[in-house]
Amino acid sequence: MKKFGRKALALMLGLVLCVSMFAFTGCGGSSSDPASAGLVDSDIKGDISIMTWGGDGKYHEDIGSEDLSDSKLTSQNVAQVYAVAKKFKEKYPNVKINIWAKAGDPNQPGTPSWDQEIENFKTKYGKYPDIWGADDIISDIKKGLVADLSVYKNEDSYKAYNKTLMKQMNYDGMQAGLPSYTIPWGIWINKSLAADNNIDVPDPDWSIQEFTDFVNQADKETFFGMKCAATDPAGHDGHGPMDILDMGVPTINKQIKEKNSIDLNTDEVKSLLKYASQWAASSVDSAEGAETLSTEIAQENMGYSWTYFVNNRTLINVEDPWYLTAGADPSNKKSNVYIKAKDWDFYPFPSTEYMDDENTIKLVIDPICLHNYALDDSNPKMSKAEKAKLDLTYTFSTYWTASTEARQAIYDQGWTENSVHKDSAASDTFPVVTGDAYDEQMEIWNEHPAHKVYKDKEGFQKVIKIFKEGKSWDYVDKCWTKKISEHGEEIYTLQEWISCNDKDVAGAWMTDKNWADSVKSKLADWNKTINKRIKKADAEFKTALKKYYGNTK
Repeated sequence: MKKFGRKALALMLGLVLCVSMFAFTGCGGSSSDPASAGLVDSDIKGDISIMTWGGDGKYHEDIGSEDLSDSKLTSQNVAQVYAVAKKFKEKYPNVKINIWAKAGDPNQPGTPSWDQEIENFKTKYGKYPDIWGADDIISDIKKGLVADLSVYKNEDSYKAYNKTLMKQMNYDGMQAGLPSYTIPWGIWINKSLAADNNIDVPDPDWSIQEFTDFVNQADKETFFGMKCAATDPAGHDGHGPMDILDMGVPTINKQIKEKNSIDLNTDEVKSLLKYASQWAASSVDSAEGAETLSTEIAQENMGYSWTYFVNNRTLINVEDPWYLTAGADPSNKKSNVYIKAKDWDFYPFPSTEYMDDENTIKLVIDPICLHNYALDDSNPKMSKAEKAKLDLTYTFSTYWTASTEARQAIYDQGWTENSVHKDSAASDTFPVVTGDAYDEQMEIWNEHPAHKVYKDKEGFQKVIKIFKEGKSWDYVDKCWTKKISEHGEEIYTLQEWISCNDKDVAGAWMTDKNWADSVKSKLADWNKTINKRIKKADAEFKTALKKYYGNTK
């Protein structure tokens, strides 16, 4: 079965999607826009280099001083930084903002790993990047590369951030990053497809039973419940529909986030496994495995969860939250990422009795980290000169990711994708702040032509409410040890659990009658193995905190 990551899909389709990893984002900030105020004087001189992915592969020096036409800006991420750097230059005319944005994913096949790219950057430009998109914060901390931003915890700009998001990057009091590209992760639902087949559509406050009853009404010939019931680890973010189970008990995602441990061997987990088998029976993958999937449908969709959804072949899609803009953009109507259904929505995750019957959302966060200048002289204690460098980098970082000024600048910035002009470099990303600034920035978000359709979508409005209130108990894999070295090989920390759809791991296929019982018999052993990995990773991490940051907690 073909399974590809989100960027592999975008690259292979050659479409109008660029998943931006950055939020829309001095002196003298307003009370409603604290991130527009800086910690440094306006006449300060400095040089800030940014390293990210999803770009044009070019190094742009002092991009804020350039005068680039929209046709020259062929990367959404670069266009965003260009817009922000131009505005920042008005406040700080003597500060240079440089950016190198790798084309494709951070670990794009056939290219150096992101870790190696960071080292290559230092070799080529004489220093580590001042700001970089973090694919694995834990790994970067273990090298001493990451600045502790908790030194700014009393600043209004720091307090402006959404606490739920900031906690994802906080380790024993060390604030290792800032949220940048951030979106709520919900479930796409095709209401038109359901209505055309006389299927009742559940309300957005649906339960896991209602979700299951809904997808099981697919005819499994011309349309299906979903693409798959669980994704394999390689090339995927998340666990597919199994995320519903992961979020539906207190001992998986929630326990990882709050206690850095997991308990799979519980009555709650065991009782929900029966649903996964039912989801699998209604999936495209099940039909493909049984060789009942038509050649026409297979060729039409090329194995991608998103194309199955937009082509009216699945009732729901749990796997692709990053199409909030591209999937609804009127300028994309002729593309194969645009949602063809007349009536669709973006629902929160269904509730379970084990989480107080509350609906929730997962989170997508691409964090940024700032360079740990304190170690430039090999002394963990930060000097005044090193603190001054961090102050400047922090000032730009908060302006970029959290200020309303920067968000508006990005919204107003045009660019060009695949020779097609785009009026705005704005992307899916939600505001990462709270209070009045959040409301102001959501107004800007709502003005995007692709986002206007969401105003009348009941499910999406519930998703927004959950996001704003911080009612997500998800952990973010870029902010946790998702992989670990074992027996000389790198494997996923949750390897056995996230491979539960693999017969060689689970002892049965998900559609087999004995799958749930087979998995139940293995949960105790999986618990021990996985928690052992987590404990090992935690010990290594705490050693690094002590070595590089003096943290002895």
